[in-house]
Amino acid sequence: MSDAERARRILDAAADLALRWGYKRVTVEEVAKRAGVGKGTVYLHFESRAWLFMCVLMRESLGLLDELAEAIRRDPASVLPAEQARLTYLAVQRRPLLRAMFSRDTELLGDLADEGAVEPMRGLKADLANEMFELLRDRGLMRTDLDVDTQRYLLNAVQTGFYLYRPLSHAPEADPEVSGAALAYAVRAAVAPPGEPDPAALAEVAPSVLARCERFRDELAKAIESRPARSATTSA
Repeated sequence: MSDAERARRILDAAADLALRWGYKRVTVEEVAKRAGVGKGTVYLHFESRAWLFMCVLMRESLGLLDELAEAIRRDPASVLPAEQARLTYLAVQRRPLLRAMFSRDTELLGDLADEGAVEPMRGLKADLANEMFELLRDRGLMRTDLDVDTQRYLLNAVQTGFYLYRPLSHAPEADPEVSGAALAYAVRAAVAPPGEPDPAALAEVAPSVLARCERFRDELAKAIESRPARSATTSA
């Protein structure tokens, strides 16, 4: 079995057990048993239990990024913040582990639900957002009467609210498509300039945004594939 195949099996096992039992109840021994490898082998690929499950979440994010990239290839308007927010929301709802991360579900993810635990992803994502904002602002696709920091705060606050909000216990669960459309409306109202976006500007900026998304994806994939130089006897 190749190193890549072994790492994939370990991640598959960790993801499956986390969904079944929750992060707090899953040990490295159980992951190793499910993956058909020794406990030491897990630590040869992942420096700690926390980093293993962090890699599980990062791998889930690769699928989300692939969806966003494909949307941009189909339609340049997918680079707009409102559409990015809608597409991300819908993709997250289809992925239980990402949904738990975005909604800070401590029952499923334990300490990993805390924002500080996902710092590797947050840092890369912040860099990507800053670059995309500059591209969109330069081409008149985002408001420029607000500074970038204010726009970033607005978008983070609005999106976080949609992921964390829970209806009253007696209310029916909202349709993700309806919620996603409402999120897009809120983001559009917060950061979009007046009028319809210029199709020529969208076509011009789409390849640059796509390239940055693909670079972000590659950085996440490399982080998952990295093999820290730790002892195989590291404790759980």
